[in-house]
Amino acid sequence: MKSMFQYIAAVACVAALTACGGGAKTPTVVVPPQPAFQLTDTVVGTGTQATAGDLVVINFTGYLYDASKPGFKGDKVESSVDTGKPATPFTVGVGGVVTGWDQSILGVAPVAAMKVGGKRTAILPANLVYGANSRAVPDPNPYGYKAIPAYSAIVYDFELVNVVKGTVPVVVAPPTTLQTFDNTPGTGAVAASGKTVTVHYTGWVYDGTRVDLKGPQFDTNVAPTAPLSVVLGSGSVIQGFNDGIIGMAVGGTRTVTIPPGLAYGATGTSAIPPNATLIFQIQLVSVN
Repeated sequence: MKSMFQYIAAVACVAALTACGGGAKTPTVVVPPQPAFQLTDTVVGTGTQATAGDLVVINFTGYLYDASKPGFKGDKVESSVDTGKPATPFTVGVGGVVTGWDQSILGVAPVAAMKVGGKRTAILPANLVYGANSRAVPDPNPYGYKAIPAYSAIVYDFELVNVVKGTVPVVVAPPTTLQTFDNTPGTGAVAASGKTVTVHYTGWVYDGTRVDLKGPQFDTNVAPTAPLSVVLGSGSVIQGFNDGIIGMAVGGTRTVTIPPGLAYGATGTSAIPPNATLIFQIQLVSVN
C-alpha cells in the first residue's frame, strides 16, 4: 500500500507545461492509447454498502493494462494480497486516494457502490490513476513488481473487506461560470486582449470537500521558474485561464476558478480528471 499513498501526494504534473493545465491545449508528450473506464463485478457483496465519507478496508491487486493479455492484466505492479493483510483503511469519496479508486468503490452509474464481501475489477485509464507520474521498481521488491511508466492504464482487482459508516462530508458545489478573486490588486499596466503577458501560476483540481476547495495540485511554474508568456486572445491557453488574466494589473495576484467547459471538458488530461473544475492562483509579472 505504500506506493499508492506516495503517489497520492505526488500528483503535481511532471511533464512539460503543454501537457498540463497552465495553459496549452496541445500536449507535447505522446500519451499511449487509453482504455475506457470499466467496472465489472466478479462477486456481488451482501454486507454494508460503501458511501462517500465511510472508512473502508480493501484488498487490491494492480496490473499494467495489456490488451494482449487475458482480462487485460499485464505485469503486476502492486498488491495488498501479497502481504497477507488488507490495505491501510481510508475514507472513500473525499479525495484521499486517486480518483479511480474512489470511483471503483463507490461505483459509476449504472454500476452501484460495492458492498462488503464484493469483488470488482476496474480498468482505469491513466488520468484516473497516476497520470504523468511514473514509478521505478520498488526497492526492496520481494514480490517482483514491475515499474509503472508514465501515462499507464492500470487494471485493479478490488475486494471490499469492511465498511465503517462515517459522516458524509459537506460538499461545496463548483461554480458553473468563471469566478475571479483578486488576492492582491496590482498597480501596474493592465492585461487586455491582444497584449502579451507573463505570469507565474499554480493549478489545483477543485475539491468541494476541502476548506480551501483546492484538491490535488497538477501544475505550477512559481519562481524561480521562468514565467509563462501568453498572448491574450490567441487561443494558446485554455479559455478560462486566458479570461481569468484579463483585467489584472501588474504586481497583482488573482484566484481564478474555471468550470470544465472553459478548461479541459469531458476529456481531461493525464493529470486532470474528466469534467474537472480547476483553481488557479495567478501572479501577473508583466504586460507588453
